[in-house]
Amino acid sequence: MPPSLQGWRFESELSFGYKAVRVRGLIERRGRLLHKLPPLDEVLRGSLVERAVRCGKPSCRCATGELHTAVYLSVTHRGGRTEQISVPRHLIAGVRNGIAVYSKWWGILEQLSAINRELLRHRRAQRGGEHADGAGRGLTGRRRRRRAQ
Repeated sequence: MPPSLQGWRFESELSFGYKAVRVRGLIERRGRLLHKLPPLDEVLRGSLVERAVRCGKPSCRCATGELHTAVYLSVTHRGGRTEQISVPRHLIAGVRNGIAVYSKWWGILEQLSAINRELLRHRRAQRGGEHADGAGRGLTGRRRRRRAQ
């Protein structure tokens, strides 16, 4: 487990009961998701776009209607700038695979984030002073002022 996720381990803090079983189930589910992550070395963000184009030569077949096909990887960057990279036919399968890897990573990251939010709620509730739904039971403004006097 990466060092950044080790703070999210709850095993030693568990008590018995429904909540403990729920937390243990979330941790196990998170572990299964981590094992499903594909390698990052082939990841590609973008969309594969196929276009029908004319080359502009008057004697070419595309001038009479049978257009050429061009395949691009289209990526939109921050600020709205779009980059298009021409993809040769022999690389199309690899590009599709890279896009699928990106999509799988994104989906798993969303699921992991949801699990970690739920674990955070359980950790907050364990510490006391807070409801399981996240609402704090701290002193209100008036009660805080009275206590300070």
